[in-house]
Amino acid sequence: MKILQNSRAILLGAAVADAAARPLHWIYDTEKIQKLICGTANPEFWPKSESPFYTLPTGANSTYFDLSLVILRSLNHNSGVFKPRIFMEHVVSHFGQNTPYETAFQKRKLNYTPEVREKGWPTPINGPWRHGLVTTMLENFSRTEEIQVGPETADEIDGFCAALPVWLVSKPEQRTTLSQKALKIVAGGRLCEEHALAFLQLLKLALSGEQYPIHQLAQNPKIYGLPQQVTKEIEQVISASEVDHSEFFQQVGKACRYSGTFQGALHAVVKANSYEEGVRLSISAGGCNCSRAIQVGFLLGAIHGEDKIPKEWLDKTGSVTEIQSILGKLNIE
Repeated sequence: MKILQNSRAILLGAAVADAAARPLHWIYDTEKIQKLICGTANPEFWPKSESPFYTLPTGANSTYFDLSLVILRSLNHNSGVFKPRIFMEHVVSHFGQNTPYETAFQKRKLNYTPEVREKGWPTPINGPWRHGLVTTMLENFSRTEEIQVGPETADEIDGFCAALPVWLVSKPEQRTTLSQKALKIVAGGRLCEEHALAFLQLLKLALSGEQYPIHQLAQNPKIYGLPQQVTKEIEQVISASEVDHSEFFQQVGKACRYSGTFQGALHAVVKANSYEEGVRLSISAGGCNCSRAIQVGFLLGAIHGEDKIPKEWLDKTGSVTEIQSILGKLNIE
């Protein structure tokens, strides 16, 4: 039962962390975000959306966790068994035609025409921001009616966000194969696969009761099948454990891409003494803080458990009720 409870904490931890960061998503101007949050120790669930790209109500999730939620719905639809076509049907119904995502995407295309850009930076669109990998999935499926492998050049965490619920819900003997299949529908390259597998090893260690999974993984890279490059990235995080989090980002970058998003998330976990601190560090660093916050939420949820996620934060996150309902039906308590 402890493992089941922590599995639930992983998903709730990620949903809450992503929603907590969302209003300050994609602020790459360091001076701007520092000015915004100056004088507060609580940047989470900022009351006004300050993202320069898109606007959503506080408490809403970004595309990162929406992908996790969509695949969770597809698992619930099929009694916990991952089926690619059912997943794609849910992707289409949530992100495709006649959805808020598609409406906002069409507005976005108008917002970023050369004529508009010549006049200065476009105003944020009202509505969710659909990621490129999701748009590619939709376009490929619409064109061929076949489920294809995602781009091999992908370097974002979207594939991992889709893979994790499959890994959590599937039978132990199937979880690696099925979660990799889910990942590859979104992102086909080795870079995404290697980082996803490393993160799943971290979660496996945390679920087993390991309080310092990042250090444990770095000490035994061959046992856990880590590629040399990913091992180096984790070692760099550990060696910088005394470095200020914002300073570390000057080294690895604030963008959505691997390896920076992976290293930034792990550094926040290493620095944090609590779930809240890890999420706040991720938010305050700016840039693509949602991609880092969701990873921090996954891992600190596993380490600390659901009872360490503040109830006030759970109450502010719009997706929590649905997640709890689905997990209850899937007997993940």
